[in-house]
Amino acid sequence: MIGFLILLFFLVAGMFAQQTLSLPIPASIAGMLLLLTFLLLRGSVPQSLRQTTQFLAPWLPMFLVPVSVGIVMHKQLLADHGLMLLMILTVSLIPGVLVCAACMHIGVAAKVAAKEGNASGENDQ
Repeated sequence: MIGFLILLFFLVAGMFAQQTLSLPIPASIAGMLLLLTFLLLRGSVPQSLRQTTQFLAPWLPMFLVPVSVGIVMHKQLLADHGLMLLMILTVSLIPGVLVCAACMHIGVAAKVAAKEGNASGENDQ
């Protein structure tokens, strides 16, 4: 329950930051950036937040349902601007994929380094 409240807090903080500072990004993205900053400064994920995100993660595909309905409902808009939308999605996808890959690389490297550190520490004893 506390983990869900943490997520809601950062969503509301993102909304506040977006409106107050007139940020050119959606409030939910601002909230995620604030959450990321919090987690980086903290150095670890609180257990309650970890449990909440592990519970919510399998439900993420359900967020694609409204997008699918929107595509069906606005077929003419898609027909008129489909190529431009495809180009925008492709260009915007590239930085996201690169950032995710970099995060995964850093995370795996840190995990390997931690295991090697633990293994060398065990050998010293």
